[in-house]
Amino acid sequence: MNAGLDHRAETFRLARVLGVTPDELAFLGPAPAEALRELRDAVLDRLLEQSRGDLQRAVALANHIPRSLAALLAQHALGPVLGGRASALLDPAMAADLASRVPAPYLAEVGMHVDLRHVGPLVGGIATDALAGAGRVLRDREEWIVLAAFVGHVPAAKLELLLSVFDGEALLRAGFVVEEVERLDAVVALLQDARLDELLDAAHAHALWPEAIALVSHLGPRQGDRIIAAIDRLDPELQHELAAALR
Repeated sequence: MNAGLDHRAETFRLARVLGVTPDELAFLGPAPAEALRELRDAVLDRLLEQSRGDLQRAVALANHIPRSLAALLAQHALGPVLGGRASALLDPAMAADLASRVPAPYLAEVGMHVDLRHVGPLVGGIATDALAGAGRVLRDREEWIVLAAFVGHVPAAKLELLLSVFDGEALLRAGFVVEEVERLDAVVALLQDARLDELLDAAHAHALWPEAIALVSHLGPRQGDRIIAAIDRLDPELQHELAAALR
């Protein structure tokens, strides 16, 4: 079951990078999830290399002008696509400073085009308010994959505050495509019992039982027991619905 769910999640991530729908990648069904991940990384590497020279010059310029002006130039000269790629070449201090100087919608759009293999270490330095503002924009745009990508890179203290921004549907949809699945147990540990009830209610309301099952499959015993307790609190009708999804 996990292999099928992981393949589905990786298809979603690859479709996001390629700018297509998951259905358009149905022909990749026989390929293992790891092969899809390698293809996604190769595409991201190619995109960066195509514009590395121009981006390095832009970053060098930003190092020699006031940060407020650099933030304006990033918005109006680079735009979010190139800005996202250029972020891979920034040092942590500059990345955090620039992130605090741009509007939340622009920061969210930049987040849609970053490669977190390079940018992940920079995320922890961004102010919580800036992350929360961008997170709200991404949630409103239903950019679940982008939200999920940042989960593995936000420090726990900030993540606990950011989780309050999202409802049960957002947590399930984003949780399903989290790549660092080993961190899901710690994320669930940050949620109060009432939020776990909200997750199960959202699974029913939005037909997200596969996403909920995938989330639970990555939990350790302690958080798994909390989910079992939440299932015990469900109405019998929803318990039967969950049982059908598991079958």
